[in-house]
Amino acid sequence: MTARYPLLYRSVQGLGLLLALFSFLAPGLLAQMQFWAALGLIVLIGIPHGATDYLIFQHLARPLWGNGSMLQFYACYLAIMGGYALAWYLLPQLSLLFFLFISMYHFGQSNWNYADLGAGWKNRAAHFIWGAFVLSAPILWHYEAAVPIITHITGEAPPAMAATWRRAVVAALFIINLWASLYYFLEGAISWRDLRNEVFNLIVLAIVLTQLPLLLGFAVYFVGWHSLSSMMDQIRFFRDEDRQYGWRHYFRNALPLTAVAITGLAALAWLQNEMALAMNIGLVFVFISVVTLPHMLLIDQLYKAHDSP
Repeated sequence: MTARYPLLYRSVQGLGLLLALFSFLAPGLLAQMQFWAALGLIVLIGIPHGATDYLIFQHLARPLWGNGSMLQFYACYLAIMGGYALAWYLLPQLSLLFFLFISMYHFGQSNWNYADLGAGWKNRAAHFIWGAFVLSAPILWHYEAAVPIITHITGEAPPAMAATWRRAVVAALFIINLWASLYYFLEGAISWRDLRNEVFNLIVLAIVLTQLPLLLGFAVYFVGWHSLSSMMDQIRFFRDEDRQYGWRHYFRNALPLTAVAITGLAALAWLQNEMALAMNIGLVFVFISVVTLPHMLLIDQLYKAHDSP
């Protein structure tokens, strides 16, 4: 991961460790402000990182289908969002499991896309186990805080789990990912430097995701580790056709869909302003899952196209 953008990852790792230290010294303060801090990070960076999907599709599809393909893009994009929103309404538990499942792959793919892990099940397994760690660690470590959110989303309380078992699962996923990094080093897929970076990154993430409050810890990962690097991956992709493409161009291109998404989120917040905090968090999660599902599918195609000979 760090091999692609060392300055970015060292910066977010340092920030994450500072926040973890601050949480240790003043745990109540971060817990009180975590919802608004997490929401701010997601609105300012998390949402924009998926707001150039139309441009990615344009680059991928126009050589094959011409300018008319954009109509197909918007129709498919909205159909996927609408279908998934309906699935949340009809089958919330299955919808949650589905989103967690594909998010694991998406996060792991984002971490490992710099390395040539080969094709087949080994590649996919590396993605899933890495994503399983970054998703499971905050949920299982802070299970008491996660339960009311999950209950509101699905309509049923998740099963009770002893703290010992929950933390054992997190520890096991951490160890499995360490082993996977060592395996890929021994296979020659990553260098010794990459191995050290992956191990250090896992250690920092374990501290951030377990020591920060649930929402803030995940938001720091989602924005600092995932969204910013995804933006930079997309900029690299766009530079294949325009060598001058940079951050200014990216945010200008992302502005229309970002504004639409933020407006929709604000409308939900206004309609539900009397709800309890856990219910509002649940609505935010469902909203984000609906708007990011087609993004995940498209980014998978971007990585495959960018890595293909």
